[in-house]
Amino acid sequence: MKILHIRNIANVAYNLSLQQKKMGHEVRLFEITENYTSENTDISLNLPLKYSKKDIPRRFQIISKNLVEITLKEKFDIFHLHDAGIFPQDIDIPLFFKRFGKVVVHWHGSKLRNNGRTFGSKFADVEIVSTPDLLDYSPDAIWIPNCIPWHGLSKVNRNDDKIIIGHAPTNRFYKGTEYFLEAMAQLKKEYPNVDCLLIENKPHKEVMQLLQTCDIVVDSVGFYDKRQVGWYGVLTNEAQQMGIPCCTWIKPGLEPYLEEPSGIVNVTKDNLKQRLEELIRDENLRENLGRSGRKYVEKVHNNKVLYQKFLTLYKGTILK
Repeated sequence: MKILHIRNIANVAYNLSLQQKKMGHEVRLFEITENYTSENTDISLNLPLKYSKKDIPRRFQIISKNLVEITLKEKFDIFHLHDAGIFPQDIDIPLFFKRFGKVVVHWHGSKLRNNGRTFGSKFADVEIVSTPDLLDYSPDAIWIPNCIPWHGLSKVNRNDDKIIIGHAPTNRFYKGTEYFLEAMAQLKKEYPNVDCLLIENKPHKEVMQLLQTCDIVVDSVGFYDKRQVGWYGVLTNEAQQMGIPCCTWIKPGLEPYLEEPSGIVNVTKDNLKQRLEELIRDENLRENLGRSGRKYVEKVHNNKVLYQKFLTLYKGTILK
């Protein structure tokens, strides 16, 4: 099967393509903008993320030329469009992509949350969402957890009596960092052996090294704002692989999608301090949650299993 991924949002396309290539498929990654994932793509136009209105005609010309060239040359079976199409209202889905193959639209976040389903996206053969909250915006879509990178790292066993609690926000507002810092300030007064590790603006490799030293990780803190996703992020999966218990907010409507035991501690601004205290005081609880988290990520984010789910969808679209 020949597959073209458009965009490599958060390396999701790259991680999926690695498994697809292992299974013998011909896969290409086509990236439009210059970003931190560009090095993991086959074709990157390296266009600036921000641009003015006067740049639009030239920008669309460059995208169209390259897209037509690779499509006519490679003759793909599947166009896997991450966050749908490229042009306004995703009009390129019915006018271009559907003419040359089957279309899979894979929603990842803010585009769908902020704008809803576009006119063009409704012509897709199948729609997928990467987090279950997005089903509210595309009810007929199928949720498939993200393929993730496996770093092979474990928690570092330190020879001290400290309890290090780490937090690595990509966005302080959405991750509820304000409430994390408030809770940590209170805990440090009551527990002298507790250290707060705030990780920001670091290369990913360094972030991983710092995470390895943590006893507890806080991914996000719920504060009941509708702009919060209310689901775990990549940081949770990275901590789970290390066997480190992770705290994050799973909003009430999404709890049924979380397969238990997950090793995840559900936290809000109202209970964060209490939940962290329970973890600080109980080493066995931390170890048990760490083991559960490791089993969860190995099962739910098993790339071989996820590959089969995508393959089944691909085959279903081809048979339509």
